[in-house]
Amino acid sequence: MIGSRKWMEINQGSLSFKEKINLIRQTLLPITYKYSKTFIQSHIQPAHIAIQDVRIPDTPIVKDAMAELENAQDQAIFHHSWRSFFWGAGIAQSKDWQFDQESFLISCLMHDLGLVEHLDQYSCHCFTYESALRSERLCLKHHYDESRTKIISEAICLHMNGYLDESNQNLPIEALLLHQATSCDVIGTDYVRFSKTYAEDVLTEHPRTQFNSHFKKLLHKESLNHPQSRTALLSGLGLPYMIQLNIFKE
Repeated sequence: MIGSRKWMEINQGSLSFKEKINLIRQTLLPITYKYSKTFIQSHIQPAHIAIQDVRIPDTPIVKDAMAELENAQDQAIFHHSWRSFFWGAGIAQSKDWQFDQESFLISCLMHDLGLVEHLDQYSCHCFTYESALRSERLCLKHHYDESRTKIISEAICLHMNGYLDESNQNLPIEALLLHQATSCDVIGTDYVRFSKTYAEDVLTEHPRTQFNSHFKKLLHKESLNHPQSRTALLSGLGLPYMIQLNIFKE
């Protein structure tokens, strides 16, 4: 599967011409449709969840993942990563999905580290692979369960695919959640799933100060450094405009 951890190992994150066409076919209509729905009044019942209900696993590996995110010294990505975790928890609640809280949190905290650190120094062609490799090293350090390590790595690699099919039984729930949560924070999809109180609490705890403009700059640099990446492809398909026009504004 394009974007998977196995695909990354073979292709280093570089899309072939045929893969670009396939990804456009798989992504363009679903993401356009879902994005357009963010501007239309929805009848979806908001999730009954409060920010205080979301459990933050207090484990050594989570503490190390938090430290790695803080050490990146990028406040916009720091808050984006935490917002993604809370959006994901809310999405899971609204869809009645069961997920591994610890593995999902680690994937949220580490999913963009390759985008903000050593942009010109890693050898692969996609920041998600660099982020996934960093998460694997962290898991190895903590002798983390191999199956859960694979889920974290897979989720991070796949989150830039543009679209993931929920009916695909081979996709871990955590991968679907990270994809939908980051999409929510970047372009506003699924935002209607949260109550006004929950959304306001998340945004108060982790504000979006100039996130849109900062994230667009990071994507632009990644696209220039890696023109065959999914980031470059999605940027060419209009991702920066979706960010600019999203319901969050900044």
